[in-house]
Amino acid sequence: MRVVVLILVLVLVLGLIGWLQFSSPNGNPTIEVDTDKVRQDTSTIVEKTKNAVDSAAGKIDASIDREPVAPVDPVAP
Repeated sequence: MRVVVLILVLVLVLGLIGWLQFSSPNGNPTIEVDTDKVRQDTSTIVEKTKNAVDSAAGKIDASIDREPVAPVDPVAP
């Protein structure tokens, strides 16, 4: 039952974002996948992810290049 609900939710979400289109021309129900939109959306996501990773890598490199923080002296027992 959970699998059926999961599939229905997935189909609903894909329909809402425009990847799936439901129609009924001449009384024949059809489901169409807009492959151009899927390709465009996934390439946009990949590009944004690449930019985010590059930005994070740059921030990490910049933090490494800064002066090191002086170590804290251990507390004597």
